[in-house]
Amino acid sequence: TLGCRTRYHCFDVRNKAKLVGLIDELYAHGRIDGVIHAAGVLRDSLILEKTAESFKLVFETKVNPAEVLEAKLQSDVKFVALFSSVSGCFGNRGQTDYAAANNALDHVARSLGKKVQGRTLSINWGPWAGTGMVTAELEHEYKRRGIGLIPPQVGSQRFLDELRFGDHNTRQVVIMSGSPESFGFS
Repeated sequence: TLGCRTRYHCFDVRNKAKLVGLIDELYAHGRIDGVIHAAGVLRDSLILEKTAESFKLVFETKVNPAEVLEAKLQSDVKFVALFSSVSGCFGNRGQTDYAAANNALDHVARSLGKKVQGRTLSINWGPWAGTGMVTAELEHEYKRRGIGLIPPQVGSQRFLDELRFGDHNTRQVVIMSGSPESFGFS
């Protein structure tokens, strides 16, 4: 519709060699205009119940691709958006692995922002309604705590607005629904 091409490639993003190969292939045939890194998995549990394997799965799904993007993207990319989570800023019970991974994304965005000429940011999303990683159990818990869910149309528009109109020098943005008190701060 606007003359752009989008290509989808499905593979385990924890496989750094596969992602490096894809980026090299894309650059061999042209350029990369924009990147949205939104991969993530949850394995919520108290830290005493976490296994090394589950921690690694959660952490590497977020961090491995971010490290590859940081190393391989060229400076002419027009935008890089890393989908992080409010848990990376504020923590969340049972999500030490997820919080650590999302906090790492926030740091990668700052580093990439020094390299990439286009808009580079990490968006610390609050929970979304009816899509994404929010299970019925999590939705109930968020409701109990007074944490609002982001409607998909609202979240999508906020994302586009942030890319178009956001401060080019801002590398980290929090987008959530609810009062600050519901997230544990006042």
